[in-house]
Amino acid sequence: MDIHNPTACEDKEPFALQVIGESMAPEFNDGAVIIIDPGYPVVNGAYVLALYKDEYHFRQLVRQDETSYLVPLNNQFHSVELKGLFEIKGVITQQNHNRQIVHYEYPKAGVIERRESDRRTRKKRNRA
Repeated sequence: MDIHNPTACEDKEPFALQVIGESMAPEFNDGAVIIIDPGYPVVNGAYVLALYKDEYHFRQLVRQDETSYLVPLNNQFHSVELKGLFEIKGVITQQNHNRQIVHYEYPKAGVIERRESDRRTRKKRNRA
């Protein structure tokens, strides 16, 4: 999918991107593949892909009072205060890094439920 051409897939169809850089480490490392779901409800604290000032940002959305921020998990990077128009393109619901799959759910504002796939466990049991 070409993220610069949103007509490349359906508006609410999940899509994958590869993480480049360390701004979201240690949770999301360079090379991880993330699944973005444009139809998932956006809540405070969710990991999101946002379009702001013609740039895409993969960050955690943090709302404080009337202000929204895109916050990196790695404190060596700066937060972005969202002034003016911005668009949340989708919420990160899954990542795959080095064959380890992690699912994310956001049942309410400020809560992230992280569940690792038991894929590796099943493979180890099947080999034994």
